[in-house]
Amino acid sequence: MKINLPKEIRFVFLCGFLLAGVWAIESFVTRTFGDQTLAPLLSIISFVVIATSFNHRYVLFAVLPFCLLSYFLIRDSSQFPMIRTLTLSLAGVIAAWASWQKARLGRQVREFEAVIMNLPSPWILSDPNGNVIRTSSLFASLVGKTPEELLGVPHFSLLAPAENESSEAGAVAFLGKSQKLQIHPFLAPDSPRFFKATYVPVVIQNDHCLLTILGQL
Repeated sequence: MKINLPKEIRFVFLCGFLLAGVWAIESFVTRTFGDQTLAPLLSIISFVVIATSFNHRYVLFAVLPFCLLSYFLIRDSSQFPMIRTLTLSLAGVIAAWASWQKARLGRQVREFEAVIMNLPSPWILSDPNGNVIRTSSLFASLVGKTPEELLGVPHFSLLAPAENESSEAGAVAFLGKSQKLQIHPFLAPDSPRFFKATYVPVVIQNDHCLLTILGQL
């Protein structure tokens, strides 16, 4: 039977385990090899571990106990223990900021996906290399494929410009505008389909992607 503990309880247990680990490793290394003042480094590693499972607020909550423990462990043997402790606190703040940034990017991706998944028009999302990473079910049905079958397919092997121009140059020239495109004839030989394509550059997790939305002429 699986027990789902509240997040706060799991945070307390994890912090307790990591604090005990820092103390035990520092004590063992000191007794075995002499003082190595590993507590600050081990605390930074603990911040990273906490940041992978909890948001930035929890990381900030963890800064004080780890700083106090590190200072207690190194105060009699390390030079400038206060400076090292302050540096450790700064590392904790940086870890919290990184956790916040990761969560913010995740929210942006989810919000973007919610928007495009509700678009009434066919669309294709391609990566910086021009390969399809997402597509609507409506567009997939136009080319007789499933969305999964189109993953990794070059964007411009699916659509061709109606005019005599290269589709790649057309995409660059028509960013934020409209261009007349057709489904490639070899995908739909019996019924040529022409659309008004709008190219929208989007940034997803620092990758510059291209969203192509197809509308009726």
